[in-house]
Amino acid sequence: MLSKVPQKQHLQLSPSSSSMEMVRCSRGRPRGSKNKPKAPIFVTSEPPMSPYILQVPSGVDVVEAINRFCRQKGIGFCILSGSGSVTDVTLRQPSPAAPGSTITFHGKFDLLSISATFFPPSTSLSPPVSNFFTVSLAGPQGQVIGGFVAGPLVSAGTFYVVAASFSNPSYHRIPAAEEELKNNAVSGEGEGQSPPVSGHVAEGSGGESMYSCQMGGSDVHAKAPPPY
Repeated sequence: MLSKVPQKQHLQLSPSSSSMEMVRCSRGRPRGSKNKPKAPIFVTSEPPMSPYILQVPSGVDVVEAINRFCRQKGIGFCILSGSGSVTDVTLRQPSPAAPGSTITFHGKFDLLSISATFFPPSTSLSPPVSNFFTVSLAGPQGQVIGGFVAGPLVSAGTFYVVAASFSNPSYHRIPAAEEELKNNAVSGEGEGQSPPVSGHVAEGSGGESMYSCQMGGSDVHAKAPPPY
């Protein structure tokens, strides 16, 4: 049989007498002691999209102001809605007009709807996709105009924009039905979708003008009728 391990003993000398007392020291952790709490671990990740509400003052080009804000933040913007009034809007004429033809409306117009996309300045898509900005406006006599903005969009008062930011988008090419059947017959795979393509370009390449897609051509000016 194993013999018990004797506990450690200490001799304590009483100050009032010359007698010695035997004090036993207990083994193990002292009573009431606990493990030290560990610091919590936080795992943070950037959300894919974040909401933004922008306020543009009066007399400012709304398109250029938002484009400059995206370049400074290094993010992309998808504009969801907006409210306010603008003056002297220039829109791209639809076909069958000559390519690059624009028409300018003078006067004050209330915003009905807005849709725009600003890609991040540090992201390059292949093939490249340009920014776009479209609006629908109501004139002073109820006439409705709209289209792709091809010039300054000056605010006629406080202008609000609700948007969502994004970064590093990927490009996917959706094939036609005939091309997908041909790819399936050649490769034997069930998917004809091309892989995503993304990359980066040199710093400063995102400083292009928002209206760079406008082609040369004669402008057509039309003045909105005055209010009653």
